[in-house]
Amino acid sequence: MSLAITVLPANHGDAIFVQAGIDKHDPFRILIDGGPAACYQRTQGFKQISGPLHATLTALSSRSDALDLVVLTHVDNDHIGGLLKACQNESFLPVIGKEVWFNSGRLIARQLGDGVEPEGSQLILQRGGSDRLTSIAQGVLFDDLLDEAGVRPRALKVAGQRIDFRHGEIQILSPDEDGLRALLAKWEKERPDSLTSSHENDYKSSLGDLLQGDEFEEDTAVHNASSISFLISSGNAKALFLGDAFPSTVCASLRKPGYSEQNPLHVGACKVSHHGSKGNTSPELLSLIRSDGFIISTDGSRHGLPNKVTVARIMDMAPESKVLFNYPQLKKLIFSHDELSAAAETLTDIEGDIIL
Repeated sequence: MSLAITVLPANHGDAIFVQAGIDKHDPFRILIDGGPAACYQRTQGFKQISGPLHATLTALSSRSDALDLVVLTHVDNDHIGGLLKACQNESFLPVIGKEVWFNSGRLIARQLGDGVEPEGSQLILQRGGSDRLTSIAQGVLFDDLLDEAGVRPRALKVAGQRIDFRHGEIQILSPDEDGLRALLAKWEKERPDSLTSSHENDYKSSLGDLLQGDEFEEDTAVHNASSISFLISSGNAKALFLGDAFPSTVCASLRKPGYSEQNPLHVGACKVSHHGSKGNTSPELLSLIRSDGFIISTDGSRHGLPNKVTVARIMDMAPESKVLFNYPQLKKLIFSHDELSAAAETLTDIEGDIIL
C-alpha cells in the first residue's frame, strides 16, 4: 500500500486528495483541484455551511499538517472555484502554499509567448464577488493570490515532464504546447457558455444501443485542451488523474515511453476525464490503459454528465474493471434496474478512501 485517494463530493466538479507513501511516517499530500465554490462553502439562508474541501483543509490545519502540492488542472469553475475561496482565507494559506501547479495566462505568455503579458492578466477584479467571475477572471485572481502569498517561482507543466517527489514520481501527460497557446489566445475573453457538453443526457438509451451507434468525436473546448493530467507512481502503486484532458494528447504521451495496445499501462485507479464526457474518453485511450477502477467524479447535476456512452465504452473494453462513482444516487439515474442488476459488481460506489 502506497497511495490513498480521497475523492471529495465536489458537486459537478473535481476535488481529490491524494497521499503518497502512506506506509511512511511523512506521506506526500496532494490536492488536485477544489471543485466549485460550494465544495469549500455554501450559503444556506443566513448561514455559511462548510463543504468537504473546507473540512479537509481544517483537518490538516488542526494537525499542523500542510499540502505538499496543489494541482489546479485548469481554470473551469468546477475545478478552481473552491480553491479560490480557500486561498482567500488567510488561515489556510500555510496549508495550501508549499507548491502550486497552475498554468496561468501570465505564465504561458512568459514561457511560450512573445514576452508580453496577455491583456486579460491585468483585469481589475472585485475580490468579494468572485462567485460571479468568468473562469478566466477566476484564474487571474487565483494567480494574484498566489503571488501575494509568495508562492513562486512557478513553471509551466507540459506533457513529457517527469517530476520526482518524496516517495515517488509524477509524469505529466497533458497539456501540450499547442493546448497552452490556444488558452493564451483566449485569456482575455471568456464566454460563460464555452463548455462543450450539452445539458441533455443519453440515459434513456441502453448500454448496448449506445455502443452500436457509437462514433467518437473528441472534445474541442480550449480550457480542457490546457488541462494538466498526470500519472503518479509511488512504490508499486500507480494512478492516473486525467483532469478534463483531451484523450489524443494523453494517448500521444503514453505512446512515447512505449505503452501500446499490446503493452498497456497498468494502474490501480484512473480518474476519468471531464466527469465522464463522451468527448474525453476514446476507445484508443481505453486500449492503452488497464485500470482496476475508473473514477467518475460528478453528482450529475450539470451538462448531462457523465455520458452513459462513456461508461458503456469502459465496460465494453475493460470488462474486469470497476466503474466507481462518488455520488451513490447517480447510478439509479443513469442505468435501468436490469442494467444495475446485471452489472452490480462493476458499477460501484466509492466508500472511503481508495487504497492502492
